[in-house]
Amino acid sequence: MANLISVFNEYNRIIRLSESKRKELIIVRDNLRVRIQKRHQQFTGTSRTYHELEFQSQGSFVMDTIISPVHDDYDLDDGIYFIGRLSSDLRPTPEEFHKMIVEAIGDDYDHVEKVIDKITCVRVIYKSGFHIDLPIYYADNKECPDLANKEKGWILSNPIEFIDWFEQIARSGFQKAFIYESALYDKYQNWLTDVRKKDVQIRRIVRYMKSWGDLRREEMPCGLIMTILVANNYYEHERDDIALKETLVQIHATLRKSFSCKRPTTPVGEDLLASYKNRYAFMNYLEQFIENAKQALMETDPQKACKYWQKSFGEKFPCQIASGQAKTSVSSTSALAAGAATSRPWGKDL
Repeated sequence: MANLISVFNEYNRIIRLSESKRKELIIVRDNLRVRIQKRHQQFTGTSRTYHELEFQSQGSFVMDTIISPVHDDYDLDDGIYFIGRLSSDLRPTPEEFHKMIVEAIGDDYDHVEKVIDKITCVRVIYKSGFHIDLPIYYADNKECPDLANKEKGWILSNPIEFIDWFEQIARSGFQKAFIYESALYDKYQNWLTDVRKKDVQIRRIVRYMKSWGDLRREEMPCGLIMTILVANNYYEHERDDIALKETLVQIHATLRKSFSCKRPTTPVGEDLLASYKNRYAFMNYLEQFIENAKQALMETDPQKACKYWQKSFGEKFPCQIASGQAKTSVSSTSALAAGAATSRPWGKDL
């Protein structure tokens, strides 16, 4: 069983969003926030009730499961919170709030290619290729916000709860109070810095899944679904290749029993796969992924093992690193397999 730990480490470095791109996103995000804040104040007239705006980044950027996609069209989700006390029947409609944000961004923004008003967010696409999604919320406090959905109206939805749910599984020390209590802002910033340093395995497994899906993106579920599937079926092991393979097996078994992905936070129980159209293609790809992983783990030759992983991950998977590693002897392979068997590295029969 060839040990490709150095190859997986390098692959993780390749697909993980770099610090330079991360800093670029933060600068662009902050500039966009300032623009929206200022222009919202300017455009708010007597015909509109003025609301204070607050911002909170969310999703994969905060959880550090964001990847560098093949086409470099990475993104950041930055929630906009209209702070007010109007009930849903008295406040402006979700469409009007979307319109306010689109107007605040404007069409005279040099770095922006276009602004798209989507159902659940406003998307700002930059000329450099990446984009920022702006979901819009209304709340008298951030713990119970309503999402402005242009099709379904106002929906209770709290992205901070999802971050907390994932980080509890990752055992990262995240606390919701970091975000909800302004006095703890410095602790939140320290956590964001520290969590980058401690790149725990579950984040890497999510990145591997997203990167695999990125090669087949038209047929694949979104990153949110991939993250939930991994978190619900995560199998911890000292080696990423075994942890990944076993997690895949458990995801497959779960989906074969019930092809669904229930949202763990508000709206709790929503099946995110209910409208997904490519069930059979996804299951077939998943089975191929598992088979490639099995073949790789049975190989004693690092180069041959690496080629099996490369079938799933594409040319980004750095097999050139494996060329310098020695083959695993039959005796050591047997010993490793026997030792790992107690923790079920080969998983269940498909």
